Amino acid sequence: MNATQTFSMAVKSVLSNKIRSLLTMLGIIIGVATVIILVASAQAEQKYTRLQLEAMGANRIQVGCYANNTRLMEEVAAFCQGQVGETLATFGQYVWAYDISLKYRSKEMSMDNGGGAYFIDGGYSASTGRYISIGRDITDADVRNQSRVCVIGDAVRKYFFGAMSPIDQKIKINGQSFTVVGVYEPLYGSKLNTEDQILCMPMSLQRRVSQYYGEQTPDLAMTAIDRESSDKFCKEIIEKFEQRFQDSNGYFYADSIGQAQDQMEQSQNKEAAKTAGIAAISLLVGGIGIMNIMLVTVTERTREIGIRMAIGARKRDIISQFLIESAVISCMGGLIGIFFGFIGSAIWGNMMFGSIVDSPWMPKVDAFLVMPSFGLVLGAFLFSALLGILFGLYPANKAASMQPVDALRTQ
Repeated sequence: MNATQTFSMAVKSVLSNKIRSLLTMLGIIIGVATVIILVASAQAEQKYTRLQLEAMGANRIQVGCYANNTRLMEEVAAFCQGQVGETLATFGQYVWAYDISLKYRSKEMSMDNGGGAYFIDGGYSASTGRYISIGRDITDADVRNQSRVCVIGDAVRKYFFGAMSPIDQKIKINGQSFTVVGVYEPLYGSKLNTEDQILCMPMSLQRRVSQYYGEQTPDLAMTAIDRESSDKFCKEIIEKFEQRFQDSNGYFYADSIGQAQDQMEQSQNKEAAKTAGIAAISLLVGGIGIMNIMLVTVTERTREIGIRMAIGARKRDIISQFLIESAVISCMGGLIGIFFGFIGSAIWGNMMFGSIVDSPWMPKVDAFLVMPSFGLVLGAFLFSALLGILFGLYPANKAASMQPVDALRTQ
């Protein structure tokens, strides 16, 4: 008997007992659908996080030096500036400001409640992935001239000005009058208490506006030319300067968005693997169900097996018939499970993104349709087929081990 005939007989046997076959497939269906839904959801969450980090600037680097050593900070800055055009695409400096309050007419806002107030140079915005939606950015000329100008986040614009244009409007910062010259594009849905609640002023005005002048050294913000350059730069600068801090009370750091992304993806991959492992247990249960039903089938068809052996069927023909039959059951269950997995992924993904609470520290990105990847679908199908073969081996071998005389004697 050739493979085509064996496959045809297996399919007829499955279809002749539709209800029992469907109930046998149920464990595989539930297992495959569960694995696909959970893993697809984990992959979607990972993709969503990656998009958020990329919105912050995929090659962005933050460098800071906390030490009572001005010359050391100048050395760090000089090293970073020397990398522009080789490793870095942009370079900027900034100081985060404490106790900054805004006032426009009768409305007031404290920048300590969210977002932040920064004294910056002309390269800060480009180095941190900030773009101007209205007006202009702070320039190096503003820094040199100590111009009383500021750029605000879209949440500040919305809070103070609403539909009115904020450009050239006067706003008081710590009681001093500043002119709004630009507005940053929103990254966090223009929500208060996020980085869209931001205020930037020329770095040269820190002494006039902030009471903490002299207690902070500027941090450095950079964008690398590419991801590889970002990782290389962080490694080089840490190796260069960490020796300088061994004998001091200072602290130095160099972090990239790419490094944070790698760490987060590693953590999420581990969680996805755990989730898939737990869900795969239901597939094993489904495989045990297939073995149970195949053993019942062998018992019911003992006389048929004896007749086939009596007319010349070989042991391998009997084994292949029952293996193919169990594989057909598991594969059909796998296909149905994949179908429900697609539907479940779309529904669950929509619910998941609908219930996500936007983090005030992560940019808002557009949601997308959650669909399982081709590799996930193929792996789930092949695993279900493998289960059918593995759990069908014992019943098939039991059927093939019968003696024809004993099998024919069975009533």
